[in-house]
Amino acid sequence: MKKTVFNGNKAIRLLAVAMLMLLPALNLIAQQNILLETEARRLLEHFFNRETEDVRGMLAEELNSMIPEGQLEEIADGLEAQLGIFEYVDRVVFDTAGDNEIVLLVCRFEKMEMGFRVIFNRENKVAGFHFVPAPAASFSPPPGYADSTLFTEHETEIDCGDIVLHGIVTMPATRQNVPVVVLVHGSGPHDADETIGPNKPFRDLGWGLASKGIAVLRYEKRTLKHGGTFDRNSSTIWDETGNDALAAVEAARSITRADPDRVYLLGHSLGGMLAPAIASRDQAIAGIIIMAGNSRPLQYLVPEQYEYLMSLQGELTGQQQDALEEIREQVRAVSENRLEGLTYRETLLNLPPAYWEDLNSYDQRSVAAGLTQRILVLQGERDYQVTMEDFAGWQKALEGHPGARFISYPTLNHLMMEGEGAPNPSEYFEKNNVYQGVIEDIASWIGGD
Repeated sequence: MKKTVFNGNKAIRLLAVAMLMLLPALNLIAQQNILLETEARRLLEHFFNRETEDVRGMLAEELNSMIPEGQLEEIADGLEAQLGIFEYVDRVVFDTAGDNEIVLLVCRFEKMEMGFRVIFNRENKVAGFHFVPAPAASFSPPPGYADSTLFTEHETEIDCGDIVLHGIVTMPATRQNVPVVVLVHGSGPHDADETIGPNKPFRDLGWGLASKGIAVLRYEKRTLKHGGTFDRNSSTIWDETGNDALAAVEAARSITRADPDRVYLLGHSLGGMLAPAIASRDQAIAGIIIMAGNSRPLQYLVPEQYEYLMSLQGELTGQQQDALEEIREQVRAVSENRLEGLTYRETLLNLPPAYWEDLNSYDQRSVAAGLTQRILVLQGERDYQVTMEDFAGWQKALEGHPGARFISYPTLNHLMMEGEGAPNPSEYFEKNNVYQGVIEDIASWIGGD
């Protein structure tokens, strides 16, 4: 047999040449990142100094035309009222989305951290910017109930027709013909783990269920990197969530070693509200899990959440009461379908009028009651976003459904994580994991118990 002789000096010389060839490309990337970071910081400074003309000079023409006079100053005022004065940029994260480059400045304000997400087009003009929850500097550790020797993970793609979404399959290591759970996010842009602060509830669900012999498919939500496909004046909840969930269910049926007849859908929050409609459109779905999903119309929850959060600061001020009344008027406009002629800038949560019109025609309780599939409803009793009133609504609507089961947890919040005392948004930013009992109850229910 011919020997292979390793020549160390030659290998080092070849590596050095390879590195020299890479350096120009790396330098170009670094230079581009420095340029975009500088531009993002400049935009942030102009924004909070209320230097409106300087902000507008940095924006792409299409974005500029969408922002009415005075709105930039109003947004800056509102943010400072909630977050306090901007102090400094703590760290920077770079990303891409199609042809766009993204810079996320993690900003420290007087009261908390927030992310300032700036999207640059090919001409390095600002194609979009908004404030988002700050990504954590570190993440919650894997839950103790997840045994990595019992499952594997691999990336996949979900063909949604107009776009392809990145997904992750968590598969039990040795079993064949396993059931699969498809995870559907709540509102807002989400990654595949549904990361919120340092917490990753969808990762916990995936690893926990796979440790118990159940495969899980989770995926990036469309609005994370493909927000441009969501038209702010004409899109509906199906454009945001529903159609992609159906594509994910179909993709789950083709996963190697999965049982295509045992594909379940778990919807969290907004995904839970929509889960009955998704199952009604694909009746081959074996069952749905509504996790912290609202049974009442979505618009009713908004003033409740605002009032609760304001009450945590003490007695409501006159300014807060005025803001709350404005929100209630927007709720009435939605509920009475007074949306004709409005743009998204004039509607509740700045969602498209078509979005609210679509939801007005959807009664999740009656749709759920008409399903033939099994239904599991899970609710945290410390959840201030979707409350026990919604849980009671599901119980009443599904009272005669032979395949419905209901479980509530006294100490859990909206992320199905444990806490104590009055619930508040700050606990979402404390490292935690989905409660083990939730994993066990889902696994037991899928197993037929």
